[in-house]
Amino acid sequence: MNIKKIIANPSTPDFFSKEMIITKKSLNENQLKYTYQKQLISDLDYKHKEWSKFVENNI
Repeated sequence: MNIKKIIANPSTPDFFSKEMIITKKSLNENQLKYTYQKQLISDLDYKHKEWSKFVENNI
């Protein structure tokens, strides 16, 4: 298979799947985006819990 020769070439990135090859830079950028989004969701969850406590106390 020709694709194995391309992947085995030392100038190609080491990160690949059966569907596509991605660069390490792209992988790192996506990881940073994921981490940032995860933190935003965590902050939102915390704020919601605090808001719920406030609402329960004022009812």
